[in-house]
Amino acid sequence: MHPHEALASAEQLIERHAGAALPVHPQRVLAAVRREESAIRRFNGWLADHVVAIAGTMAFFHLLWALIAGWALWQSAILHNRGFDPYPYSFLFFILGGIMQSLFVPTMLTASNRAAERDRIKDEADHRAWSHLYEVNDTQLELLRSLAARLEALERAADRRSAP
Repeated sequence: MHPHEALASAEQLIERHAGAALPVHPQRVLAAVRREESAIRRFNGWLADHVVAIAGTMAFFHLLWALIAGWALWQSAILHNRGFDPYPYSFLFFILGGIMQSLFVPTMLTASNRAAERDRIKDEADHRAWSHLYEVNDTQLELLRSLAARLEALERAADRRSAP
């Protein structure tokens, strides 16, 4: 979804799935949007969200650190650079740099796009809910002002009656 179309598409999604019901429940709208997607798109989105959720943790960072340290120790100290790979650090760089980058970057972008879509829908739903609350508050304020004006008029009328 292109960024300049984001607000209009979020409004259309909410209109289609929530209608005029207030308050708008963003999770229900998101669930309805997900049900409209194809099974492979839902799976790919789910997978991207979970891979990014795991890869974005300190546990994953520590796992990579241990992998690199283990590889370096294995190739340098244990095998004394006589292992199956004559260029052991090049292989390590290729695995971590090339393959992981080519897998993680599109996955992170996909998860980021999905998060942005969820945020747009949630923001539009929040906007509608708050707009509704402001309308209700304005109506209540008008009623209170009207009641205050009537009370003042009754007090003035009572004061005129009691004055000699």
